[in-house]
Amino acid sequence: MMKLSKKISAGYKEIMISCIVAVMMLACTNQQYLKPSCTLPSGVNLEEALAHSRADLSRLECEQMFEGYFERLIDVAKRDPAIENRRRFSDFLMWANDEGIIDKIQARSYYNRYFNTTFMSLPDDFNVCSSCSDIAKRDLEVELQKELGQKEEGLMRACQDKQAYYAAADQYNSILLLLDATCTACRNK
Repeated sequence: MMKLSKKISAGYKEIMISCIVAVMMLACTNQQYLKPSCTLPSGVNLEEALAHSRADLSRLECEQMFEGYFERLIDVAKRDPAIENRRRFSDFLMWANDEGIIDKIQARSYYNRYFNTTFMSLPDDFNVCSSCSDIAKRDLEVELQKELGQKEEGLMRACQDKQAYYAAADQYNSILLLLDATCTACRNK
């Protein structure tokens, strides 16, 4: 009789352990893991879109989407244009730098490409004669034109700062004129 009760007791223990393991496995498979979603902002209110972007970009898995968030913020700002948007974007870029999402050079580049009249497409060590080959000149002109488009998006459409945009457009035309004249002089050496 004793042997039978030991067998029942051992069988009971095995069943209990199996049930506990099964319950634990079932609990693990039913638990929903919420993966935070990185959703680009939308709407027409820039302040709300900036707050949404800060919340999302604060999560590590969203940081690599900074470029997409920035472009979407420009789109929102175009539907909520105001001269104050320059400061809002400056504050946002400083925040992104402080959080380690982008570095200072990137923050400065984003701001200057969209909200400053100075062109970032001209390299610091710009040597005009070395940029006068047809391909190099065309590439530089394409970059300058792209940046002028970014300035139109930021200065004109997002901030409604026509005066600053026209100053940038004048600078663009002056750069192209100077580039042509210098390349002509380089070829005549």
